[in-house]
Amino acid sequence: MSANLIGGAVINALIVRIPPLATILASEEVLTRQRESQIRAQEQARAAALSEVFRDWQRSSGSSAHLVDVESVAAEAVAERGRSADFVVIERPERRGYGMSSQAITTALFETDRPVLVVPPGYSKGFGHRIAVAWRDDNRAIRAVFPALRLLAGAEQVHLLTGVRDGVAPPSVPAVFRDHGIAAQLHILPIGKEPFGQTLLTKLHKLGADVLVMGAYAHSPLREMIFGGVTRYMLEHADVPVLMRH
Repeated sequence: MSANLIGGAVINALIVRIPPLATILASEEVLTRQRESQIRAQEQARAAALSEVFRDWQRSSGSSAHLVDVESVAAEAVAERGRSADFVVIERPERRGYGMSSQAITTALFETDRPVLVVPPGYSKGFGHRIAVAWRDDNRAIRAVFPALRLLAGAEQVHLLTGVRDGVAPPSVPAVFRDHGIAAQLHILPIGKEPFGQTLLTKLHKLGADVLVMGAYAHSPLREMIFGGVTRYMLEHADVPVLMRH
């Protein structure tokens, strides 16, 4: 679906089997052969199940897609292959499994220099008809918008969501939208006591938007560990696809 919307031609699906050594705790001194065999068997079974899902999807969609199955640390595989992709598509982790999935998303956002489409777990609906853009006048928001221009141009509705504090003059529709002939409706959202990510997501639901475009931010030089507030909120709570770029 996302490839069709942006005019993509080839999809490369990546299955990453976790190496046994990457699964043990730092406090564990040894990985027994029996345990290593168990882990490899589990990962191979998971990869086989995912391969079957991929083949079923490929048959039903008729898409031009390739499957790559590797044993690697997820973040390393995403970094290596993501840098040569036009877009990286990755599932938003469920909170109970946030460890390695979080590392993969962090790598995709901060190490590939590519736009990253983060999809909620189990999401199967269409999207790209009503698009919301979380706008702030800086380079990261612009970097997120440019790769989405074809998607925005074909949308039924485009909504710009921007936060404004009390006493600050509201902005106008940014030039990048006017210059590309995109009719965007501007919505001013108050920045108050509640997390702005919550305000943003609530407005997105009221508008019936099916995808959010936004810049990805970090509040610390330790960007591998600490996301900015709105970025972190969306990675934990967004129930629609989010196209992000750092």
